[in-house]
Amino acid sequence: MTQRVLIVDDAEDLRSLLRARMEMTDHLEVVGEAGDGVAAVEQARLLQPDLVMLDVAMPLMDGLEALPLIREAVPDVRVIVLSGFNEGTMADHAMKAGADHYFVKGGSLRDLIALTETL
Repeated sequence: MTQRVLIVDDAEDLRSLLRARMEMTDHLEVVGEAGDGVAAVEQARLLQPDLVMLDVAMPLMDGLEALPLIREAVPDVRVIVLSGFNEGTMADHAMKAGADHYFVKGGSLRDLIALTETL
């Protein structure tokens, strides 16, 4: 089954890289992108994705602020929080905010794609 994905990150290069890598798989279809938390909530409400790749540090509204609003807009969505911060306290905050998984940026894209298969 194909998962519909919304990519949320303020770094356009990273969004493009994630999109290109995801589109190489049979089970992921990127249906939208957003560069900040406000746009992420709007796009989630509009697109009703199955999976959101959500950056933590973004302008206007950060990922941890946007996460509960995304869950409210799409109750069954799976959310992988992406962050440049090492796991630890930030991972705990992300999980308490409703993330399904925490992934440190700079890790293997292959590992990230494999993670989407387990959600």
